[in-house]
Amino acid sequence: MRKVAILMTCFNRKDKTLKCLEAISKSVCNCKYDLDFDLYLTDDGSTDGTADVITKNRYPFSVKILQGDGNLYWNGGMIVAWSAALKHGGYDGYLWLNNDTYLLPNVWNEIVEADIYSYKKYGRQGIYIGSTKDPQTGVFTYGGFNFVSKLTLKDQFIYPDGNFHTCQCAHGNATYISHSVVKKMGVFCDQYIHGGGDHDYTYLAYKAGFPLIVLKNYVGLCENDHINGDNIHNKGFDSPKLKDRLKYLYSPLGYNLHNSLLFQKRCFPYRYPFVLLSGYLKALFPKLAFGLYNKLRA
Repeated sequence: MRKVAILMTCFNRKDKTLKCLEAISKSVCNCKYDLDFDLYLTDDGSTDGTADVITKNRYPFSVKILQGDGNLYWNGGMIVAWSAALKHGGYDGYLWLNNDTYLLPNVWNEIVEADIYSYKKYGRQGIYIGSTKDPQTGVFTYGGFNFVSKLTLKDQFIYPDGNFHTCQCAHGNATYISHSVVKKMGVFCDQYIHGGGDHDYTYLAYKAGFPLIVLKNYVGLCENDHINGDNIHNKGFDSPKLKDRLKYLYSPLGYNLHNSLLFQKRCFPYRYPFVLLSGYLKALFPKLAFGLYNKLRA
């Protein structure tokens, strides 16, 4: 591993993006291996001057800013950044990084060691998942997980404990994709709107035989901005107005039924009709639907 492309996308949130880049800088300076870094950042129509500030700053890596029209969302913005990196060529791997995730100084050393481990144990490179924790509480927030039920897709996170562990699927907050994986799998599916592409990509890579390895230790700080179950990932379903609940059901920044169904179609097709029915039940009868949902996943 010699050259890495860091992939990001942003829409406003200037302060978080700048803090993220500052953390990248510290992590790069702490890397004990001889690596070169380029950052590809899609600025999806920000109006807060994000790109202007970044171009004036100096970083220990090159920064390539790509412009979006404000309609790319996370998945589309990441595809633009990833495609630009592939067009440039010469990278051994790519780090997906959210702009609200702040890398810890150990991240690159952990990734290189995972790469060495993967090649020795599995004879091939893979996907290396960085776990994040809440900056205030230290509680796990994002990382790799396994599906313990293929019926309900109840999942179980793999917590970093100083050892390497494999998993079946992962969040894209701080996840490294080896170029050999990309040659086989390509980039994110462009049918996803906003989120979902990371779960789809990592699970299908797992099914294709690539090792998904959770890094030994936490490598980033990130608050959990996804709420599930009773605490309703699902605040939009609390509205007394059916019109508002249906709007939330379809919204890319809400429940996003489109993405849920697309994930089932591509990864668990037998669940498609149940997820379709479940989505409308949540909009029509939210208390009943979430009560049943919690019982099934208990």
